[in-house]
Amino acid sequence: MPKKRTPRQRLAAQQRARLQRRELARQEEFREQHTRKVLERQGDPRFVQRTRHPDGTATLTWDSESGLGQEMREGFQAQREAFRAKFGRDPGPEDPVFFDPDADEPTPMGKRHWDEDPTAMIAAAEETGVDPAFIHAWREIGYIVTSESEHLFSATEVQAYHDAVARHRDDDDDEEIDFADSVEFSAEGLRELVNETITIASDEPAWRIPEALEAADDPEAAGLAASTMIAVLMMWLTGAKENANGDIAGPAMEWIREHLGGEAADYAFQLAGLLGSPLAPNTTVEEAFKRLGDAFLPTLVWLAAGMVATQANGDVEWLSQFDPEPNAD
Repeated sequence: MPKKRTPRQRLAAQQRARLQRRELARQEEFREQHTRKVLERQGDPRFVQRTRHPDGTATLTWDSESGLGQEMREGFQAQREAFRAKFGRDPGPEDPVFFDPDADEPTPMGKRHWDEDPTAMIAAAEETGVDPAFIHAWREIGYIVTSESEHLFSATEVQAYHDAVARHRDDDDDEEIDFADSVEFSAEGLRELVNETITIASDEPAWRIPEALEAADDPEAAGLAASTMIAVLMMWLTGAKENANGDIAGPAMEWIREHLGGEAADYAFQLAGLLGSPLAPNTTVEEAFKRLGDAFLPTLVWLAAGMVATQANGDVEWLSQFDPEPNAD
């Protein structure tokens, strides 16, 4: 028989499902907006227009005074100057705009050069303030999408281009993070959030968690982040309860009501059983998750803040003793 999922795993799965539904809705909205954009921009000289000819070729035209027009003019002028510096003359009508810099005669830049030697393009992009991810995305999928030309592509093509740009930005910035690193990262970030909650005496910092999860581009990663944060916060709360010599739920709840307000206290009451409150509803964590919805993670943060404020004089490093082990289930 398959292994039964733990409450934490079920909560994470529910969070992933919610995020996936939101992502599908976002994609549908994007397709509808793109369709409207295609229709609205047809024949509008402010945007790039494509004219197809009987022989199968196509011509692109744009307003020379638009932002794109000015950029194109500057780009072609730079190529003319590069041609003149290389060959000692102005380019003629038969000369290539993009030429092989290693050739002795004007020769179109071949596919091999584009594929194998992007260094010069990337260096030039960085010098002019252009994100190299755009160059990498162009080389990967074969086209560039701009705000002036996106209506010439399908919604799928536009999304593929933006995904490629995001992917190459991630390649430049991300390092591989294992589970141990993610637990440590979450614990440190949550300690900062608890500290901010105590310092400014506000429930607002904790609400940034569901907002960030909802805005995440990767539902799978958001689900993992939610699962990890739940694990860390619950280990803090249950660990403190197990090591307490007296009532810690009552003082924490009083602090929450006094400093964070009645609404936060009402939410926290639903989970106060984690701190051993005999007055809290006799519900499972999964039932509380369904009842609290987006307030579930903020509520755990508020309970942690109330506990630290009343048991550790506001010192969030006190929570470190209850950090989960990286290999904990």
